[in-house]
Amino acid sequence: MAGMHRNSRLRLVVLACLLALGATASAQTRLTLLNPDEASRLRLSRDELLGVGPTLRGTAGPRILFQEPIVKQTPNGPVIETTPSTSFLILFEANGSPVDMESLEIKAKKGILSMSLTPRLRPFIEGTSLKAPSVSVPEGRFLIQIEILDKTGARAVEQYRLDVRQVSS
Repeated sequence: MAGMHRNSRLRLVVLACLLALGATASAQTRLTLLNPDEASRLRLSRDELLGVGPTLRGTAGPRILFQEPIVKQTPNGPVIETTPSTSFLILFEANGSPVDMESLEIKAKKGILSMSLTPRLRPFIEGTSLKAPSVSVPEGRFLIQIEILDKTGARAVEQYRLDVRQVSS
């Protein structure tokens, strides 16, 4: 009888450990794009909002195609409007030569400040796409730059204003 209780306790401990590991794994898949300190340094003010700068479109480099969140084309450049809890699905399409995903560089920028987001996003690269289904982004406006090359060295650079705000009910 004591052996049965010991086996039951062992099974219970194993089950608790598996559940804890599952909770840890799901918590680890949530990506924090910018922590509060980084966000305060990179958040754009009202004066810095006009125009996100040049993009190198129509080049021979890869195409950068946002599927999620949606990009709106405005007179001041491309804008991504989203909430603090979002997902990213970005496709990188060959434009003559295969895409070199190792060259992908994604940055948050403000004036002369620049911070690479690539190390945080690299685990979410699948083939020639970036799939981050659960992303936390602080509220505010940020300038995001994406640069990628193809295998021949042709470059594409695009800048987006990322507007993050709570949905008002």
